[in-house]
Amino acid sequence: MTTCRYCSTPVDPAVAGMIAGRQEKANRAYSDGSFARTAAVAMFVFLGLSFVPFLPVVYWGFVITFFVVLVLLILWHVRFASLVTNDPDFQRAKKSKNIALLLLIIAAPLGFIIPPLIDVIISMIVAG
Repeated sequence: MTTCRYCSTPVDPAVAGMIAGRQEKANRAYSDGSFARTAAVAMFVFLGLSFVPFLPVVYWGFVITFFVVLVLLILWHVRFASLVTNDPDFQRAKKSKNIALLLLIIAAPLGFIIPPLIDVIISMIVAG
């Protein structure tokens, strides 16, 4: 296509290809950011369920999703941090990525310090 079918303006194929590639990358950033945020929410679900008695095996779900979210955030940053676009979807992608990062930061002490501390307290109560 060398001209716009709506306004008959000439279209440079190189520029059109560059813009299409940038848009595809922004769309992928949005998808990956949304997935990271969803995984971070699932991580908190696993963490909450791990506090339920008789469900300690669910704690491993928290640990696994914690590291999955960490990897997803690193990959998002490597792939999309340098993308320059004013696409609103990309702004939402950054917001989703930041929410996932915030949830990961909050989950670290909640998931790796408090459960072992609770186990120690319970074992002291039972033994004493």
